[in-house]
Amino acid sequence: MLDRFIAALTGRRLGGALFVLLGLVVAAVVLWPEGGGGDRAPAPRIQPVRIVSVPQLGLAFAHPRAWQRTTARRVIRLRSPEGAAVLTFASPVRGAHTREVLADLKGELRGRFGSARVVREGAAKLGVRPGRSIELDDVGADGSMRVLLVVASSAHRTYAVTLLTPARPSAKRLAEVQRILATVRLTKPTAVASNG
Repeated sequence: MLDRFIAALTGRRLGGALFVLLGLVVAAVVLWPEGGGGDRAPAPRIQPVRIVSVPQLGLAFAHPRAWQRTTARRVIRLRSPEGAAVLTFASPVRGAHTREVLADLKGELRGRFGSARVVREGAAKLGVRPGRSIELDDVGADGSMRVLLVVASSAHRTYAVTLLTPARPSAKRLAEVQRILATVRLTKPTAVASNG
């Protein structure tokens, strides 16, 4: 039996296939990057995050630890390390009122900053929930700011997220904001039990 197996290995068809296979293995070993090579790109650094959960609002999300967080009633504010980007989460009303809340916020901003211009308006996402957004440019007395509003609803509450940045925000900060918004989860609000 062993003789037949050896004969098959050295046979014309199988021998040729083994020769090609051996050539591929040698090429893979020669071309495969080694563990200590200097040409290899460094592994991406995982940024530590904080998880925020507000059960009474039915809101949860994650943000980079380097961002500073403050809370006042139903408003959560995140500030980037250098203070250039400010992200605000609010839940102004009960029920699903996405379009109405967006229209109210847009009117308020346009009233406060008459020179602001709308650069984009349309569909958006807050986590996995569909929503609406509006982006305004030339905000502020000197037109040096930009505002993005994203409004989405669950069956229980409407949520408004506002991003305030310089007119030309950092690509790094915008990528962090996108990751924060992608982590948002809207659930049914629950009452928090009091201890007294």
